Amino acid sequence: VSAVNVLRSNTTNSTVIADALSLYISSSTNSNGSLNSTYTLTVNDIDDYVTSINNVNFTRSTNESMLIAVPPNQGDGVFVLGASFTRGIGGTVVSTNNSEQITNTELSTAALISNQSLTGVTSLNMLIIDKPTKYENLDNSTEKKLASSVVVVVVNRNNVSSNQINISLFFQILNEYRPSGDVEYICSFYETSDLKWNESGCTAPQYNAVFNRYECNCNHLTSFALLWLPRVQLTRDLRPVDIASLVFQSISIVCFIIIIINAIVMRVRRPIMGFRAYDILPLISSASTTILFAFYIALSMTVYTKTTSENEN
Repeated sequence: VSAVNVLRSNTTNSTVIADALSLYISSSTNSNGSLNSTYTLTVNDIDDYVTSINNVNFTRSTNESMLIAVPPNQGDGVFVLGASFTRGIGGTVVSTNNSEQITNTELSTAALISNQSLTGVTSLNMLIIDKPTKYENLDNSTEKKLASSVVVVVVNRNNVSSNQINISLFFQILNEYRPSGDVEYICSFYETSDLKWNESGCTAPQYNAVFNRYECNCNHLTSFALLWLPRVQLTRDLRPVDIASLVFQSISIVCFIIIIINAIVMRVRRPIMGFRAYDILPLISSASTTILFAFYIALSMTVYTKTTSENEN
């Protein structure tokens, strides 16, 4: 309650905002019951408060979150690239000095911006929320579900121009969000304008078996997370409608073949009837229809066979 009151007091003190935001994340995570809506921050509120922090050198690590708001250029050739978080331990500032060491450990979540993308940046603000309960049911328009911690990333610049953003994201699947069954993982960001998770500008996550995590890259900054979607199950058995379709098409093929054979036999047995030019069209039509039906049946059986093989694998 006190943290929300501080944040809504219209203070412009970045250190006060950062302290209150970190306290709010810890309090809301450890709260046994649901907070009164009056004292609950929305996802947009959190984004706005992270953005408003500027001109400080702030780092706060707790068991629930990691918040940094620092100038990337720390002097002596050292640049802050982002932050990491390990459940049960806390967070770490990632710089050009320790980035390789940090990324080669089994961490819960991390986000690193490329050095080139930080040109002209005066403040790199990053919030990692270990257990982001507020983000669990944001998008009800799809079946996308949260699988990881959430990372909120913002940069403040000293000029309007900006370089191409390249941010690397590392996510472990949290036990409480681990899905059952066959699922597909996606690297997403929350689009506050549409109130939906979106994958635009992010690569497909690649699984790193060594550190048991998924890794991806995005070309913009916002709130990121790893999500999962139920994989569409391919049916192993033919549906009744498929069986009926194949049966009737097979009957049609047999009928067309009988018509063609009958026409040929009639010409052989009664050569006096002759063969007129306009008799060719029905024969061609019957033959081509037969070929098309046969092709469709072959295609259907090929798809069915492939589907069965994929399900068995």
